[in-house]
Amino acid sequence: MRRPRSARLAALGPLAAFVLAASYGAARAVPRATETGVGPPIRVGLAVASDTALTLASDGGLRLLDAQTGELLLELAGPAEVRAARAGEMVRLSAPSGTPREVYSVRAEAAGEAPVRLGGVPYRGAIEVYAVEGAGLNAINELPLEDYLLGVVPIEIGGRSPAEFAAVAAQAVAARTYVVSHLRAREEMGFDVFGSVEDQAYGGMAAEREESTRAVHETVGRILTYDGLPIRAMYHSTCGGRTAAVEEVLDRAPAPYLRSVSDRAPDGTDYCSISPRYRWVESFTPAELNGRVADQIDRIFGASAEQTGDIVGLRIAERSPSGRVEALAFRGMRSEFVLERLDIRIALQDASGRILGSTDFDLAVQPDGVIELHGRGFGHGSGMCQWGAIGRARSGQSWKQILETYYPGARLVSVY
Repeated sequence: MRRPRSARLAALGPLAAFVLAASYGAARAVPRATETGVGPPIRVGLAVASDTALTLASDGGLRLLDAQTGELLLELAGPAEVRAARAGEMVRLSAPSGTPREVYSVRAEAAGEAPVRLGGVPYRGAIEVYAVEGAGLNAINELPLEDYLLGVVPIEIGGRSPAEFAAVAAQAVAARTYVVSHLRAREEMGFDVFGSVEDQAYGGMAAEREESTRAVHETVGRILTYDGLPIRAMYHSTCGGRTAAVEEVLDRAPAPYLRSVSDRAPDGTDYCSISPRYRWVESFTPAELNGRVADQIDRIFGASAEQTGDIVGLRIAERSPSGRVEALAFRGMRSEFVLERLDIRIALQDASGRILGSTDFDLAVQPDGVIELHGRGFGHGSGMCQWGAIGRARSGQSWKQILETYYPGARLVSVY
């Protein structure tokens, strides 16, 4: 049984950013820079369709409520720990002492000042656990939007020095814009965003850092809009010298603020050249190339290995305006197939599942048959280049200048 979405989402209209402001309370003053508990509540999918039991704990005690009715089920003094396991369509709660209880969904709140932990990781707000029909347990962290960002920004931009603060603040605005634009996007799954790279990496309180917390507080409520709506605030690690228009690298509609921009500094270097992934080389023999794609041929090409034969070579079929490989031909012994955009990176993933760094590369075949890809940058390449933002911050640019560069034409507004 899936818990119904809360009433707050039912009221949201298409103008999400400004309706959020109204639902939060238009009469409320702009929050103080150090205030927590700010922003509308959001729901983050921490564990999705987990097939193992989950542990809820808090050193300060736990309050466990029926998430559908609000009835208090258990109140445990700290340190407290409860095991949540699936029991048919119910969640079975087992404490060290007492009789197990079964409910459709349970909401765990801290009974004291110590936060709730899920699997040992502390989180602000509450944790809800419920059974998903035929698919294990979901664990959802519900908390105010600004508190969520405290656990996102430091993971997405990394630990940064005071001289790089502008990049951290730009990341905070981009991350906030992303989640505002994705409210209700995963409503059928019972939450707003995944707590992983499927949306934005989120580490809860364990990930929080002083400089990123300051960046979240100093940009509180700020998002980027275009034509009155939150933008698709895409970002990536390293552009390699020039970002890409979104339609060049992903199967997405063009956007005026996601066009290709140069990352070149006045001294002729690229701002993102400080990235450890600015340049890279990937090499493999024809046999290793075939090994990379052999298990994916049906999924990738819609053809059997018998139809394609061994994949023995590559050919760049088309480049995009920003210079990236937009179409790559895979030459089989019997047929040649062409892949585009993100599918290129996925098809060339290594044995560990790590996809190709980017689609910005040159191809060379050595005399011994070894295929070399000489690449630039890391990630899809559209929107804000994070290492470019760091380089720009070091050069003295402000976080507003950074955002204006990577999202041209977008407007910075306060929504609460």
